[in-house]
Formats: sequence, structure tokens, C-alpha cells
Amino acid sequence: MRKLENYIKLRNLETAKNYLVPHIFTENYYHILKSKLKGKKLTDNERYYYNHFIKKKLRGIMELMEIDTLVNGREFIRKGRLNKAVILLQKFSRKHKNMKMLVSGSFLYKEKYNDIDVFVISKYEKKDYKEGKVHINYLPADVEKTLFFQSINAISVSNFKSNGKIEEIFDISNILLLYELVILLIIQRDDFLQELRDLIIRLEYVSNKVVLNSMQLKIITDKITKSKNPIQVVNKYLMAKIINAYNAGILRRTLSRFIEKNSFPEKGQKIYENWKIYNQTYKEAIEVVT
Repeated sequence: MRKLENYIKLRNLETAKNYLVPHIFTENYYHILKSKLKGKKLTDNERYYYNHFIKKKLRGIMELMEIDTLVNGREFIRKGRLNKAVILLQKFSRKHKNMKMLVSGSFLYKEKYNDIDVFVISKYEKKDYKEGKVHINYLPADVEKTLFFQSINAISVSNFKSNGKIEEIFDISNILLLYELVILLIIQRDDFLQELRDLIIRLEYVSNKVVLNSMQLKIITDKITKSKNPIQVVNKYLMAKIINAYNAGILRRTLSRFIEKNSFPEKGQKIYENWKIYNQTYKEAIEVVT
């Protein structure tokens, strides 16, 4: 059984107080549980009550309600995959005791898939490994506050409730550098799918405050990669999103700085083709916001 407090939100506990006290918990037990959820250090007596009384009551409620896993994006999960995901979660939870885990990725929503992604949150750095089709991916302890995690968690089967809020700041300069990398990889005919995913998910978030789930992200990236002119599509996509996302003055200054950066090659060298593409996109964006 995973940590019980992972399944309970503090605000839900407070809302349910009138139903819990005194019918299930005494006032004292309720405050001990509330302190536990807040991450406060319990006294020796409080720890005793929590482990020997409160925890057992919670375990009984969860067993009664068959609460063992949390399903996000249930409407996207294919028939039959949910039970398989629960079995996998139970299997690997025995190997990674008391660790937060989730099954996510195309296995849940695609008819055909290559790997089954199981993510394990660990405070220690560990090497990913494969067991048959199952790919175990280790994530750092603070990953719940990232856009990446919120995306993979949107369609998932997990053994915990995530209370993480995105705390990342996506600066326009970093967005443009990622865009330039995507275009360069396309020109060089290198694999650019991961970089494209990173760009798309960031653009959607900064523009619309939307966290794309893995299925939505795949639909957009597939349209781009399968288009006749992916560079042109990426250029238009970037322009549409950054114009909505950033202050016009900041955007003009940043785009102008990038144009200047891409206008002066090393002595004796011509301006690279990819620089021309970047600058043309930046100039068109400036015209729109001016």
C-alpha cells in the first residue's frame, strides 16, 4: 500500500470535516492528520496515534472504496488498457516500495505502441532500465512542479495524487533558442521529435495556459512532422503563439536582439541558411506586433 496521505488533498479534508468529526475521527485525530498533510513534524504521541489509529482508519476507507490507484484522463484510455496498467503499477510498486509511480504514454491510448512507460519519482539519481516492453523512467523528486510532469500525468494511472503546481518560468529567449534548434535539426535531417515536443508544449502553455496531455501533443507533432513543409508550419505556429504570450514591447526588443545575433557571421563566412529562416520569421512577428 502506498503512502495514504498521497491520496488526500488538504482542502478536501477541510471541506469534509463535518462528516469526519466526530463520526470517523476525533477532533484530535483530525488535527493530527491535517498536520501530517501540511508536512509538519509530529510529536512522538502524534506519530503513535497516526500510525496505530488514524492510518488504519484511512486504510479501511480506501479498501472499502477500492481506492488503490488514481486514473487521470480516463476518457482517453483504451478499453482493456486500464486493467493492464493497474497490474503493472502493482507489480512495480512491489519493486519500488513507497515510491510515487505512474503509467503513462501511448500504451494507454494508442492501438499500437512500442514501449510501456512507467515513471518512478525518486530522490536519488538512478539509471533507467527496460524489462521487456516496460521502460522504467526515473524522475527527480521535484518533477511534479514541471510542465513535463503535468503533461504525462494528464493521461495516466498512478499510485498517488499529485498536488504539484507548475513553477517553471518560460522566458521568450529560451523559447526562441529551442525554436532555432528545431529548425536546424530539420535542415540537417536529424531527429527533431523530442525538441519539437518540448517547443510545442511550451508554446501552448505560455500562449493559452493549456497543459497538453501526451495524446494531444502527439496529434500536433504528427501534423507537423507529416506535413510537406514542416519548417513553414513551425514558423507559423511559433509566430501565432508568441504574439499571444508576451508583451509587445518585450517581444519586439527580444526579436530584434535575435535578428542582430543572426546577422553577423564569422569573418569570411556567409550568413547561414537557417539564420535567414529565423530572421524572416522574427521580422514577420515584429510587423504583427508593431
